[in-house]
Order: sequence, then C-alpha cells, then structure tokens
Amino acid sequence: MAISTETKATWNQARIVVAPHRQADQKQRIRIALGAKNERLPTVGEKALSRYYRYLSANLVLPFAAHFPKPTTAEEQTEFCCTVVSLIDPTKYLGDGFDGIFCKTRKGEYELNLPLIDLYLPENSRNGQLIEDYWFWLWNWR
Repeated sequence: MAISTETKATWNQARIVVAPHRQADQKQRIRIALGAKNERLPTVGEKALSRYYRYLSANLVLPFAAHFPKPTTAEEQTEFCCTVVSLIDPTKYLGDGFDGIFCKTRKGEYELNLPLIDLYLPENSRNGQLIEDYWFWLWNWR
C-alpha cells in the first residue's frame, strides 16, 4: 500500500511526481461489484455476499492458480499451489460474514473447499485485482 502526503516534490532539481494511493478507485470498483448506489459501502452480510458472489462468478477467469497457505520459500511455491475450479454460492452452501465466499480447489486428486479470502494469488494473476478488492471489502466492512 502506498501512502503519500505530497504529490509533487523536487529533489536535486528534478521534479518527482508521486501518484497518490488509489483507494477511491478501489472503493468505486467495490460499489460496482455490490451494486451500491450511494457513497457508503454495504457491510458484509448475506445479501452483500450473494451480490459479490454473482459479480465474481461473472468476472473471475476460472480455473486459476492460487496458494494455500501463503508460500514463504521456493519449495512452498510448488507445494502450496492449488487450482481454484469454482466458487460456492454462499446462499446455498458455505459462506458467512467471517469467512466470506468459499471456493472449490483442487490439488492433484484432492478437492478442498476453502474461503476465497485465505488464498494467495501470484502477482501476475489476471484475477488479482478482483480478489484484492473483495479481500479489502470483506476485512474492512464486517
């Protein structure tokens, strides 16, 4: 997360422009995901989770690679890798205000349902922004 209080500065006669953190953009993307009409983001609850589930179901590119738990070594990059094959509808099966939306993951011949929020995506993942926005909302609007 970038924190900036000054957007323009000079150093050694060169002008440096620091882009401010784009939290406003993130909140706008979350409003779109949740269908929020006003300025306030909805708190995490059954209706909001259902809306976010529908949004993610329509916009995530499945299947995708993820890690569980977060790898800390090169060996763990391979060992903790799994494939997210589908999201699980929180109104029908698993899902609550604490764990959020669950997903079905596969590793080899094993399948495991995990909270989407517990997964770590590679930095170059096409789904990274969607998951990061969902994570931000779930943790901050409980």
